[in-house]
Amino acid sequence: MEEFYWAALGAAKGIGTAQMLALTDFFGSPRKLYEATEADILGAGIVPPKVVSVFVKGRKGKEHLPELLWERCEKLHIRVVPVVSPLYPERLKRILHPPVSLYVKGTIPDCRFSIGMVGSRLADAYGLKTAGFFGKVLAEAGIVIVSGGAKGIDTASHQGALQGGGKTVAVLGCGVDMAYPPANQRLFAEIAEQGALVSEYPPGTEPKPYHFPERNRIISGISRGVILVEAAARSGALITAEFAMDEGREVFCVPGNIFSDKSAGSHKLIKDGARLTDSPQDVLEEMFPELRGEAHSNLFMGEDDTVPSCVCSKSQRRVLDILTQGPQTLDQLVSATGWKVADMSVILLELQLKGFVEMDASQRYVQA
Repeated sequence: MEEFYWAALGAAKGIGTAQMLALTDFFGSPRKLYEATEADILGAGIVPPKVVSVFVKGRKGKEHLPELLWERCEKLHIRVVPVVSPLYPERLKRILHPPVSLYVKGTIPDCRFSIGMVGSRLADAYGLKTAGFFGKVLAEAGIVIVSGGAKGIDTASHQGALQGGGKTVAVLGCGVDMAYPPANQRLFAEIAEQGALVSEYPPGTEPKPYHFPERNRIISGISRGVILVEAAARSGALITAEFAMDEGREVFCVPGNIFSDKSAGSHKLIKDGARLTDSPQDVLEEMFPELRGEAHSNLFMGEDDTVPSCVCSKSQRRVLDILTQGPQTLDQLVSATGWKVADMSVILLELQLKGFVEMDASQRYVQA
């Protein structure tokens, strides 16, 4: 039950994690701190009066919050991992503002060997294929792929990691019981089985615009470094890269089309000193020399993935058969198969990651 008092303390806001830890030591437990009066907290002499006032107001009327969080998390099979837990990623503890607690669906893997992958939600075929390729190859080498679960580059990175049989962590800007975007519901279920969905927000929390910049510090905080694949000049992905730089993490940028707005942010970071990378091997050799050896030398070996019938599911082969008739829009493919838009979108992304499908200039799907 103690972890749910940590969760309630984090929900109260006002007091930073370092001060929260000091106060918990002073009072002896998170429960005693959560139940302490304003006068008692002020008497500890650790937190300024204005901060204590904000904290107490945030806690007002929520005396039973720990029990409510326990009931909700038990029902949804969600684990609370406080900052004092050995399950809490060690690297994340050392950032400037670590979350007091994490809500987790699945199991947080050992993140000593981990890399963040971020980029545009409106990625083109090149960006999706690149992110999927990097995610797959790095996961095969034993690297945990950390991203944000959003459309575009995030989704391709997670999908690539899963295809590589590796672990992946999705840091969400909402509760881990929420599927946002809705099209990623099946993907999130797979991530929870082979890694973890993570959030600092309690279950039931709806996605809010300001949540996503906040969660970016967790992506970079968990990771040893960050790879940026396609980002506009003003992009949430750039915030993640900046968090990483501020925390002394290495930032890698994949070069893109010089005529595309989606490459402007990546190219700016390269000019500012980020590492240019055009191969997962670059990242492995620079960031994970401990894994040098068999994993590195065998990165590009394996089954022949040039033959769709060898590596594609029945549904994927059905889509490829339709595309032999010529370019197709998403709506045309849905009409031809009778499948749901969300299911078709996932199949198309999987085919793009495998290199069998790409999108043309008219936003139609074609055989690669």
